[in-house]
Parts: sequence; structure tokens; C-alpha cells
Amino acid sequence: MEIFKEEEAKLGDARDSILCHFIITGYVAINTDGVAVTLKRDGSDYSAAIMGKILRANSISIWTDVDGVLSADPRRVPLANVLPEVSYDEAMELAYFGAKVIHPKTMQPALSCDPQIPIYIRNTFNMRSPGTRIFTNATT
Repeated sequence: MEIFKEEEAKLGDARDSILCHFIITGYVAINTDGVAVTLKRDGSDYSAAIMGKILRANSISIWTDVDGVLSADPRRVPLANVLPEVSYDEAMELAYFGAKVIHPKTMQPALSCDPQIPIYIRNTFNMRSPGTRIFTNATT
């Protein structure tokens, strides 16, 4: 996408010379007129994925209120388990069928990178939980 190239160009060489972690808030942004707006459902997750792509991150962490991607809807299957890993395709399919843990558009920026960026789903309220890694193959 052209907008990614435009934003990457703004960072220039500074991005490659900095080794650090970025903690970026989401949900609030500005539109093309400079007016503050909210990003609506999954806006903060999507903005995290965009920033991960622009910054050429090694990984993207999405902090939410569940321990990760579950094997089933816990309201219907009380013994649903957290899946330690799922592929991007599996995560897309789960989202398509109603899983609310990650929106398909959130994965697009990470998928479009070379190499692709793994996404981690982690629980803000249970930091000991390792969460779920969403990836393309065993090397990402």
C-alpha cells in the first residue's frame, strides 16, 4: 500500500539505527484534516499492526482481555483451551466465523511484510499466560 511507503519514508534511516521497544496507544488518531477521531472496533489492534510493519518489527503484541486464541467459544465449550500457536490462515478463518480476539484486517500489515511478522495475542490481566502466536510457518 502506498500509505505504508509514505510513512516509512518519514522515518528514514532512524528506524534502522534504533534498537528499542515501542509502546503505542491505539484507538485515537487524527484524520487527514488533523481532527482527532476514534478508530472504532479493533482500531488499536490494526494501528499496532501498521506500526509494526512501518517499524519493521520482529513481532507485534496485541494485549486484550483473554489469554489468547481459544480452541472454541468458552461460552459454549467450558473446557476450551488456549491454542499456543495458530497460522494466519487459521486465525483468519476463526475471525471469519465470529472469533472476536483478532480482526482479519489486523493481520494484513503483518502478512504483507517480508519476512512476515508474527502476532502475539496476550492477556493484559494475566501476564504469566504466554498467549497465542499467530504465524505463517515455524520460522516466523
